[in-house]
Amino acid sequence: MAFKKRISAGSAVFGAALLLSTTALSAATDPAGAPAPDPNISADYTIYIGGFMAAEGSIDAALTDDGYFVKSQLGIAGMPARFYNAQWNMTSEGELADDGLRPSRFAFVSDEKGKVKHREITYDGSGLPTPVFDPPEEDAIEVLPFERRNALDPVSALLLPVSADSNPCDRRIPVYDGKRRYDLQLSYDREDQVTTRNKGYSGDAIVCSVHVNPRTGMRQGKFTTMLQQRDNTRIWLAEIEGESLYIPVRIQVRTPIGAAVMDIVKLRHDPRDDADRVDTAMR
Repeated sequence: MAFKKRISAGSAVFGAALLLSTTALSAATDPAGAPAPDPNISADYTIYIGGFMAAEGSIDAALTDDGYFVKSQLGIAGMPARFYNAQWNMTSEGELADDGLRPSRFAFVSDEKGKVKHREITYDGSGLPTPVFDPPEEDAIEVLPFERRNALDPVSALLLPVSADSNPCDRRIPVYDGKRRYDLQLSYDREDQVTTRNKGYSGDAIVCSVHVNPRTGMRQGKFTTMLQQRDNTRIWLAEIEGESLYIPVRIQVRTPIGAAVMDIVKLRHDPRDDADRVDTAMR
């Protein structure tokens, strides 16, 4: 019984890491089967809970002058994988505009102990997302159009475009994953030098505190309450050189069963105007 409770709480942490994204970047199969462009940003990451590995994943991001395509994979790993098999694949694509991201499609496939579920969100020209579930979600809570409009999907929320000399922490990120609508309020904490697990990233980072503001669809429990407290979640953002873009290289979340830490363990960047590969772990 204790182990089942631990797995259940761990699943909440995996969801929080995706939810906070706000994570981490294996090539997962695109849920819709469309061919993916070659990535110019790739990262592998791990999630440890209470000092033990609980999950690992990857993200591949292809950025063009006016668009983006991101593919993310997360799966249970370490000791929990001996008892519980689960994997989550996601893709997101859209426009990379001067004033932020404009997603056009988000797809999500979960495989938990052989039970597969699909979810797809498409966006119309006004930024209104519409979800489709397979199989249908009978207990999904309706999120009204005015709350969904212009909200980012969880994968797009990983990318933080900024103008010159702007503070990436000074922002509110509206997120809609097809079932839940919430805001991520980022606030500046400090500048830091960080070396992530396995020296996946070593260099400058800006640390933000994160406050989760549930809007619709998030059940209010102990874990959700902890996410709402600003001191319980922090995110380390590193700038991708030449992209005017920040991505998370570390996320720390306090959970009911101990600290959960997402660390980038390998980060690769191919500048769009340079064929030579730049490995930021060597900086």
